[in-house]
Amino acid sequence: MILCGVAVLGRSPGAVAARFQVEHQAGAGDYVVLVHGLDWFRNTLEPTAAYLHAEGYETLNVRYPSHKVANPEAAAQWVRQVVEEQCRDPHKRIHLVGHSMGALVVREYLADGKPERLGRVVLLAAPNQGTPLAEALRWKPLGRLLSPAAASSCGWPGRGEGSGRRAEGVDYAPGVLMGNQPGWFPFFSIFMKGEDDGVVPVASGRLQGMGEFRVVRTSHTAMPRNREALGEVLRFLRTGQFGE
Repeated sequence: MILCGVAVLGRSPGAVAARFQVEHQAGAGDYVVLVHGLDWFRNTLEPTAAYLHAEGYETLNVRYPSHKVANPEAAAQWVRQVVEEQCRDPHKRIHLVGHSMGALVVREYLADGKPERLGRVVLLAAPNQGTPLAEALRWKPLGRLLSPAAASSCGWPGRGEGSGRRAEGVDYAPGVLMGNQPGWFPFFSIFMKGEDDGVVPVASGRLQGMGEFRVVRTSHTAMPRNREALGEVLRFLRTGQFGE
């Protein structure tokens, strides 16, 4: 495993210049670029990366300061740099897996231009239509402490600014995988209608242009290491479909 660090200055107003790292595990198969969401320790997707690497993929687990970055657009610049600098084998496709706010980062990256060898895209626990819990982050002191990017991008429809591209459809048919178990956050469910994973309502994952949509019995934080979810990610990367 190779750990690389890069410093990037974001173009967007308010973006920060900060170091981020990439856990690069070489493999004979296609590239899989993984992007986490709000994560103080930045290791959320390590189990997913390890699983996919064991299945033969070359994985690049992008780690960025999610509690400091101003918006998903700024983080998306870093993803683009990783792809351009480290996914150079012309015989390998480039797949992307994003979890939570990382799914929005992946969407921003692809909205600004898809790589020529784009493979498949999987969005895990994605707040494509926002989540009521993000509204609390709009209280500025709390938002600055936890994540200005989550506050600006994951708000509930009809309130605040939200992400400019959040409600737009996509043209690359991603697989969207959502959980329906509250996990560590059972009390948060009272703020959400219908099934939820403790952080994001299941219905919020739906997206115009998605290829597949599936719900698994896991929580928001446990999804990246859940056995059923991992199997579904692998199946979608290989076939473009989830299981029946």
